[in-house]
Amino acid sequence: MKLNESMRYPHPVLSDFSSDYVTGEFRCSFVQQMTAEGELKLTAELELASADLEKLIQNQQAATGYFVVCRRTYFNFLQPAPLGRSERHFDGAKLFGTVTIRPAVWTLVPVQNFSSALIHKEFGTAVDLPKGSVVALGPEFRFSIDKKKFKPFESIFELAVAEGIEPGMVQVDPLRDRITILAEPKTHKELAEMRNVPAARNILLGSVYMPAVMEVLALLQSGDTTATGMNWYRIFKAKCDDLGIDPANRNDTPLLTAQKLLRAPLKKVISVAGTI
Repeated sequence: MKLNESMRYPHPVLSDFSSDYVTGEFRCSFVQQMTAEGELKLTAELELASADLEKLIQNQQAATGYFVVCRRTYFNFLQPAPLGRSERHFDGAKLFGTVTIRPAVWTLVPVQNFSSALIHKEFGTAVDLPKGSVVALGPEFRFSIDKKKFKPFESIFELAVAEGIEPGMVQVDPLRDRITILAEPKTHKELAEMRNVPAARNILLGSVYMPAVMEVLALLQSGDTTATGMNWYRIFKAKCDDLGIDPANRNDTPLLTAQKLLRAPLKKVISVAGTI
């Protein structure tokens, strides 16, 4: 079913873009998250400020929920959901690109002589609502699903050996398929071994990967766009978009932005220190 703000109905519909009701509101919010199993988890908050419509729901004459639509994959599903907070899971393999969510309240049975003191007078004192009538419509929510942005951030990095670098130090080359962290042979071997130890990985996050991210951010903020053509950049940019970060914004310091992208790596180092 296709719903939009320009549609008109022969009965009153509570929404932000119609004057069918003198007052009232259908408040909605959604949080999306991809799970480790590849499912899209939607957390919905639905709140209806209309006692008359709520009564229909309580009497099982109407239901609440939302449409989940992905035109690119032809996915179109009406998900029933109660008022209040709820969580639902969807097969992530069926979703790619732009996903839209449209909250709605619809009748489950024919409702005769529905009335409300809040309905605009143009509808008269009472209206008949056929089964399946949309009686409340929330705002449209949009987000994009790109499988790449849910890959581990570490997947865009690579360790490599390079001569001429001092022991215990690294250099960064962002102009390869992956952001390459270069070290002399002995340091490279030790870093590779640390990656296999869970506690040591947290230390690497703050001592090796965060400086590498800062180097990349400094390059992007300098106005050099060469790195934007690298294979790793799409994943990097998607991670930034997910957090509302512009990696080329010179008003944000590389240090602060890197900490946001790596989810405050210092916390992980502190947690490791607490076990010693």
